[in-house]
Amino acid sequence: MIKILLFEDNPGDIGLIEEMLEEYNDLYILTNVETLKEGLDILDKHHFNVILLDLGLPDSDGIDTLINVYDKAPDLPIIVLTGLNDKEIGIFSVQKGAQDYLIKREIDSKLLTRSISYSIERKKIEIELQRSQENLEEKVKERTKALEESNKELKQFAYITSHDLREPLRMITSFLQLLEKRYQDQLDADANEFIAYAVDGAKRLDSMINDILIYSKISNKKRNLVPININEIIEQVRLNLKTSIDETHTIMTHDPLPTVISDEQSMIQLFQNLISNAIKYRSDKPPEIHISVKKENNHYLFGIKDNGIGMSLNHLERIFTIFQRLHTHEEYDGTGIGLAIAQKIIHQQGGQIWAESALGKGSTFYFTIQR
Repeated sequence: MIKILLFEDNPGDIGLIEEMLEEYNDLYILTNVETLKEGLDILDKHHFNVILLDLGLPDSDGIDTLINVYDKAPDLPIIVLTGLNDKEIGIFSVQKGAQDYLIKREIDSKLLTRSISYSIERKKIEIELQRSQENLEEKVKERTKALEESNKELKQFAYITSHDLREPLRMITSFLQLLEKRYQDQLDADANEFIAYAVDGAKRLDSMINDILIYSKISNKKRNLVPININEIIEQVRLNLKTSIDETHTIMTHDPLPTVISDEQSMIQLFQNLISNAIKYRSDKPPEIHISVKKENNHYLFGIKDNGIGMSLNHLERIFTIFQRLHTHEEYDGTGIGLAIAQKIIHQQGGQIWAESALGKGSTFYFTIQR
């Protein structure tokens, strides 16, 4: 049995709808109210399956009628009844939450009952989708919160563990070096070589731990966002890398560079990591590094191009992975974390970073920073 609440004050229209529904015996129960107030009151006391709503009532007129009824019974399907000249109002009503609209003088029993069935089913699906969406959003919130807690704990663990590891590692390195110094003449060549390997390994492990600390600090520290002139950043990087630049006869040029909103230390670290990377992986020619920039939509696209040894295409995806190295320690020093740090800085700013390269033809690192 489908219970219908009809908002209608015109006796002729009421009689017409009653007559249409009588064709279906006892399938429908129709209750009629003539004012908005009466309808809202009865919705407090009785359950209905669908509402037939004329927007023009003695105490309410137009779309406000729909809004009041919808606010009172948001889970009930509403079918708006309009006059011949009110078709646009009917369409607007559907956009505002009604399930359907019918033009009064065009209604017949089949059209009315089909609209009732359609509206009830559509409203049921709408409610189920809304509940599913709410459940999904709640699960996403819970999952996000759990991930945030997990990441926070992981970062804290990495920082504390790395910090605490450095002290015993320094002690191991110191005693190995003391052992080498005191007993060098009493040990054979193999023993001295083994000690040298151990010292070298301890130093490299200390460098890795130190880089983990730097990596974790990037995630944890609060950023002081201010206008940063990248030209000044490059001059600071040039000063920081002066020894390397002078020793390798590096030629470094750049376009006129913009001012961006960022924090100074992050920008210094970003450009220094990428430029020092270009110097390290140089070819037999003096390094030539050029920094370019251009505006694209709402961001700047930077490029750092070098004439170094380059790399094959299948390595371009994994170079930003922490501790990922393409060369042995004997070939190039370092821990393989510099590009991972650069990527994290860029991602924190909502940008992207990638590289284009070919073996023997140098590399270009591109990244975006919002304007």
